[in-house]
Amino acid sequence: MANELIFIVDDDAPLRLLAKTLLEDQGHAVRDFDNGKSFLENLDEKPSLVFLDVMMPGLDGIETLKKIKELHPEIPVIMLTSVDKVETAVEVIKLGAYDYLLKPIDEPRLFTCIEKAMEQKHLKQKVLHLQKEVERLEGHSDIIGKSQALSEIMSNVQKVAMSNAGVLILGETGTGKELVARAVHRGSHFSAGPFIDINCGAIPETLQESELFGYKKGAFTGANESRSGKLELANGGTLFLDEVGEMSLATQAKLLRFLQERSFERVGDTRKIEVHTRVVAATNRNIASLIKNNLFREDLYYRLAVFPIEVPPLRERKEDIPLLCNHFLNKYESELSKQISSISDEAMQCLQNHSWPGNIRQLENTIYRAMITTSYDSIDIDCLPEDILGDEIKDDEKLVVAEESNDTPTHSITPFHDVVKKTLEQALQKTEGHIPKAAKALSISRSTFYRMLKKYKIN
Repeated sequence: MANELIFIVDDDAPLRLLAKTLLEDQGHAVRDFDNGKSFLENLDEKPSLVFLDVMMPGLDGIETLKKIKELHPEIPVIMLTSVDKVETAVEVIKLGAYDYLLKPIDEPRLFTCIEKAMEQKHLKQKVLHLQKEVERLEGHSDIIGKSQALSEIMSNVQKVAMSNAGVLILGETGTGKELVARAVHRGSHFSAGPFIDINCGAIPETLQESELFGYKKGAFTGANESRSGKLELANGGTLFLDEVGEMSLATQAKLLRFLQERSFERVGDTRKIEVHTRVVAATNRNIASLIKNNLFREDLYYRLAVFPIEVPPLRERKEDIPLLCNHFLNKYESELSKQISSISDEAMQCLQNHSWPGNIRQLENTIYRAMITTSYDSIDIDCLPEDILGDEIKDDEKLVVAEESNDTPTHSITPFHDVVKKTLEQALQKTEGHIPKAAKALSISRSTFYRMLKKYKIN
């Protein structure tokens, strides 16, 4: 591992010279300092490794080490000492030093120590990178928006995350309830553990109990081996019950017992299994209505909904639509091998005017489809599906309605539909079918021209 920047901090000039010569011979770049103060003034260069003397005049090695770990804890530090004392070794290791070396320096030990320290540093960097990737894939970066509604949600997440309170996330399909659940998990005491999700609506009622609690070998036909359930897999982490309103009453009863006792039995077994798991639930159903119709246990509801969080539909946070659109453009850029940098003002206005019954999921699908459709580096309104356009077509045509008097014969007036269609056809004919030129000749945008072609069925 050559070409690393290494700092040596020691008031012993001959030792610094020796160490510098040895390290430079190995291909490393080396800087040396005779005191902790001047070293700290250059710490922003972020060396790959630091050799630090324990005993120095002025700012000693112990205080300097504390400062390093405060400013740049990722930098490995190897302490140098001429006193072979166990107490000193224990102290510096507790403060975050990677290792310590006795003076005079033993060359093989020096190089081995450097190699191991750099390996550990690179491993930590890789782990940090992987953690960030996992967070990205788990949706951390998908909580997009600046609306007041979203700010309130995230504020509530921060308030409840470090508690043990039950969280029930309410909201329509496609609003991002799972993303909120993952945010609660990341901010909790259980963040080091797994995040296990189970969609109660996607599992038949007869299989919900075994899926959630697991089963013992021979518990039922086909149970050829014992299997852990999702609750057991979530030990030390968070269990997310998505669409909990679809859970059967039998499974609800067993879940309630677990929440009360913090233990359960697998299907077909009598052995108690204890797990330390946080349960977060979500539903798009009206829980009050389910309780009234005896489809959901009221006592379970109060266990799950100690702290309810309601996620508003997209139509109530339309100011977030531009940010979400840009996020989806970036998300699918690599997959589609397209660099689409913008959405036209006309298209964005249309997107913000839509009611989005499918919420964020529908918006994402719409942007994905538009990216496939467009042949340019932007998305225009002609790339959007008809169900999104709605009444925008009529609005953009700016129809002029003439008042008719009682004595004006209506049969002598050419219908507006025919006038517009004929005008479009003439523009295409005179420009030999060149749509951009035809649109320019009529002083309308290309996207408006496309929409009018669709409406008047002109090929």
